[in-house]
Amino acid sequence: MSSRFEILRPLEEDTASKLLLVRDNKRGDELRLRRFKTTKPEEIEGLQELFRQLATLENPHLDRLIDFGTDKDGFYTIVAGPLPGETLSEVLERGPLTQKEFETVASQLLEVVSILHEDAIVHGSLRPDFVRISGKSAADWQVTLHGFGQGFAGRTDSKEEQIRAYRCTAPEQWQDGTTRRRTDVYALGCILYESLTTRPPFGSRTLKELKLKHLGHDLAPLQKIASHVPAWMCSWVMHLMAADPEQRPRKAAAARELFERREAPNLPELPPRQEPSPETAQATPTVPFLQQPLSSPVVLPHRQQGARNATSSTIPISPGPHLAANRPKRPTAALMPAQRKNSTPLQRKPPTPAAKNIKPMVVAAVAIILMLVVFIVPRCSEKPAPAKGGTAQKKH
Repeated sequence: MSSRFEILRPLEEDTASKLLLVRDNKRGDELRLRRFKTTKPEEIEGLQELFRQLATLENPHLDRLIDFGTDKDGFYTIVAGPLPGETLSEVLERGPLTQKEFETVASQLLEVVSILHEDAIVHGSLRPDFVRISGKSAADWQVTLHGFGQGFAGRTDSKEEQIRAYRCTAPEQWQDGTTRRRTDVYALGCILYESLTTRPPFGSRTLKELKLKHLGHDLAPLQKIASHVPAWMCSWVMHLMAADPEQRPRKAAAARELFERREAPNLPELPPRQEPSPETAQATPTVPFLQQPLSSPVVLPHRQQGARNATSSTIPISPGPHLAANRPKRPTAALMPAQRKNSTPLQRKPPTPAAKNIKPMVVAAVAIILMLVVFIVPRCSEKPAPAKGGTAQKKH
């Protein structure tokens, strides 16, 4: 960072980055500088690619990116203006959103995430803490999306902060780290559920419990809690949070289209999803991003298919053990239970007469070789003893 920018004071900090208020000495403007706590070349390269792509986007719900790059302290970004308003989490401390407030927040979030998805960018770690709201009333609220590159970082390393950071994580992220546009749709559903109830959809005291609830889709129906909004709105939010990715809207634009119709999605009823047992949870491999140090940007291994560049939580890194989850399984292991049930067990063919005679012949050959090694080879290596007659002649 050049001497053109003067650091005024810190604004906020988490385990992945630090946000500072700076002054542009050339123009006199106050700007925000975020410095990421990483010096790894591969992570910095991923951040550069992400913000290079974000720099091409113009939207009132995204910060205007002024500069980004590396210096002796690592990677940094500079955006315009002071930190806007307050986070959605802070707004919800005063109570759930009204129907009008909800429609304002939902429509603006859908707009900005749709733009990201159309440009093949997946945020990957959406949550209320990354949504900021400025304005006095819902009529003039301005929603801004943040958190790019911060991943699942928390304000501290405490257990409570980790649960807070992972509370909108999609089931597929818990299973193998897969992140795609439908993952963002799920996180949007979690954000909007919390907006109407002031509580996360999956409350828990430990990360393990949080994982089980997301995988088992263990949450109270929104219609029973948010009775102050229309039924179609609750059904729409629950549709975004479908445990099966294929049952969700494929991207934010599709979710936005349903929202603008003001009607509940017409979906077939699915059987209730069983919550995984503790034994199943123990057998499930640990999620790769939970193994990453919380002091650096959290890394998810898989990007959305077709995405051209890095996403906010998918910084390209060298292949590691987590990639084993992507390796194709053997055909026998890939059979579904129904296939196993209907498949015919393999039967061994009876040996042919020629095959029956091979084994005794092999045994006999091995026995002959052993006899040669034990008896004949040592004898051949012995030196011949001199004759007795020759010795007697030398004495005389």
